[in-house]
Amino acid sequence: MVVGRSMLSGTRRQYLVVVALSIIWCILYFYDSIHRANELVRTGLLTTGGWSAVSVHNTSTESNSELRDAITTLFKTTKIHPTQHYYRDSKGKYFSGANGNESTWETPLGKRILIVDIDTRVPTGDNQILDPSKKIDWESLESGGTGLVSHAITNHYLYALIHGYEYRYYQALNMPDHYPTWIRPHIFKELLPDYEFIVAMDADVVVSHLEIPLEWMFNRWGIAKHTSMALPHDTEEFVDGKSISTDSKGVPVLNGGFVVSHNNPLTFEMLEAWGNCTTEVRYPGCARWKGEWSHEQRAFSEYIRYDFGKVPKTIVGIPCDDAMGYPEFKSQNEAKGNAGVSDCSGNFIRHYTLGKEQVHTGGTGTMAQVLAEVLQKSLLSQQNEVVIKEAEPQEAAWEGESTEKAAWEAEGKR
Repeated sequence: MVVGRSMLSGTRRQYLVVVALSIIWCILYFYDSIHRANELVRTGLLTTGGWSAVSVHNTSTESNSELRDAITTLFKTTKIHPTQHYYRDSKGKYFSGANGNESTWETPLGKRILIVDIDTRVPTGDNQILDPSKKIDWESLESGGTGLVSHAITNHYLYALIHGYEYRYYQALNMPDHYPTWIRPHIFKELLPDYEFIVAMDADVVVSHLEIPLEWMFNRWGIAKHTSMALPHDTEEFVDGKSISTDSKGVPVLNGGFVVSHNNPLTFEMLEAWGNCTTEVRYPGCARWKGEWSHEQRAFSEYIRYDFGKVPKTIVGIPCDDAMGYPEFKSQNEAKGNAGVSDCSGNFIRHYTLGKEQVHTGGTGTMAQVLAEVLQKSLLSQQNEVVIKEAEPQEAAWEGESTEKAAWEAEGKR
């Protein structure tokens, strides 16, 4: 058989696709680059509150660079530009970009953005993402407890690789006498000097569309050059007929499950005030939120946003429908008896606050969707090489004898 150049190039492209797909799923098993203790673990003391934390960093630069380059190349055809005027999802739903098409963030920020998962839970147990003893069984990964951390690392790390962002999993210790999520403002303050933006997501948060960069979302949400922080408006919930999602002034609270921190002097002052809120030196009454729900996010909504948000867009409230809830959030929860919840669908960031059991399905779906789009574009671009169309038979031959098409068709109808 004579092998032509087109056949060779087509075979090579198919081979590269297979290799790239293999690399994608290797993300689920990235133990070699995350379990080398002498390369990955940096221990440091946070002076605020006199407590310590462990930050896990992937500094295996060579292997990580190869993985990053492969992922970036693989998903290049699906990513949208930060200034794209609109986005249409797989269901055909249309979403506009920057207001008036006036984009503030016009080019990819790459490693100037850090995506960080901060958690006191350590996913090193049986069938967790950092369990070095065996290959993870993705299908049976629990969608709750520490399993949520494994899901978060997988989804958020892949998203960071696709867009060239930095990624860290910060394994934190609890603050004495505080709910675990109070670690956030202190860690933001520690990490922010090295980046332009830090984006922190809870373990039950899934990036809805992995091909959309954060810069496009920043433009859509109106995050400005002087913006310090951006958080989504919380979903409204009612208990005994009373909203539990508003502050003492009746204003909807902001949710801390997705936080954007921007590196500027005011942000550091804000984080200092937020982290020390419960000392009541600056904000009398804040100590109640040490353990009372909704903890540090309620403290932010009660005190910080009013103290620091006097200049428009210093603190940006992200629409609930964009960064809270998930598809069918309202109908599902009303069916459970949670009447009056907001109709927030998690258009770009899904936060499964009341549906943690759906994190596995949701996260798997987002990864499969973007991978299917990559394959679709690849197949469409090389149809002449990978698609064989059987021609209409003019004649068919059996054992050296030929039968005219008409006779062959008649024979087939008997």
